[in-house]
Amino acid sequence: MSSFQIDFLGMSIMNNTPGHFFLSGIMIGLFVWATFFANEEQKVKAVKIMKVWFALVLLSGCYVWTLVPFSIPLLIKSVGGIFLFWFMLQIVKDPTSKPFWGLAVLTTIVGLGLAFTVI
Repeated sequence: MSSFQIDFLGMSIMNNTPGHFFLSGIMIGLFVWATFFANEEQKVKAVKIMKVWFALVLLSGCYVWTLVPFSIPLLIKSVGGIFLFWFMLQIVKDPTSKPFWGLAVLTTIVGLGLAFTVI
């Protein structure tokens, strides 16, 4: 295992690109803060921060495309990540939205499953 490789139960995270995984983790943290802890004034700022941070996540995801040969799982995870970000923004606006929560959880499970096992 190199210093840039993260293994979990024998599976590599994101084809050994932990930077993208780390940036995505921070995005999830921003989402949790904005959804559960921020007041209405802070939510406006949080959404702006999330949008800027998503640009970094998206750029790091584009970098993954330069390392990994094209595959349907990679395409699914990439498109799913864009939708997941939109679902997260909708949840920040209305944390009681069960349909968006369901879509976000399902998308996360599929994306992480692909990231840990296929990509």
